[in-house]
Amino acid sequence: MTSIVSEESQTKYAILMETNGEECESWYYFIKYNGNEKSLEHLKKQLEQIEMYVIDDLSTFDIDLENLVSAETAKQMSKVELNSVSFHRKFDGELKTVNLGLKRKDSNEKRIMKTHEKLGFGNIDEYIDQEDIDPEDLADESSESDHEDDEDLVPLPLTESVVINEVSNDDKEDSSEKEDVELISSDSMAAVQVQKVNKKKKKKKRR
Repeated sequence: MTSIVSEESQTKYAILMETNGEECESWYYFIKYNGNEKSLEHLKKQLEQIEMYVIDDLSTFDIDLENLVSAETAKQMSKVELNSVSFHRKFDGELKTVNLGLKRKDSNEKRIMKTHEKLGFGNIDEYIDQEDIDPEDLADESSESDHEDDEDLVPLPLTESVVINEVSNDDKEDSSEKEDVELISSDSMAAVQVQKVNKKKKKKKRR
């Protein structure tokens, strides 16, 4: 048990950051550093050959191999809910060698395009496995479609909805009482009218 804990505490993670121009978001990929040093260094050397700036809907990348973070920090960051497109992600597997295919003749924009084609929108997962993700963090595509279109976009808090229901129930009771009164009133009026009619008939029957 002690050896497992100590091994986990010694495991460090490098951070690869993807920034996308179309989505206006940055996504952090926490990649296990231990055992992946050479592959990470090779990726860094390639990225350093590019002057990164945002072009249309393409992604830019940066990587930090000096300020490594712990497994706990990487896990906590993967749970943060700040982006609308993707969570930050944590990978514990072996990183394959990433070859961006950069050429000396390539313009800077072409290098950015090549990098985007290889790694854009989370494609780093094509080069590393064992993503640490909890079942509750998996996207449920059917969750949105199950809702009715006329449902409240943001439901009221439970306490307020209960109060409103109670008020509406009271209104219903008041309205039912009013209906009863109206029915009684209408019945009384009908009875009075019947009595008037009967009286007239009685008068007519008198000799």
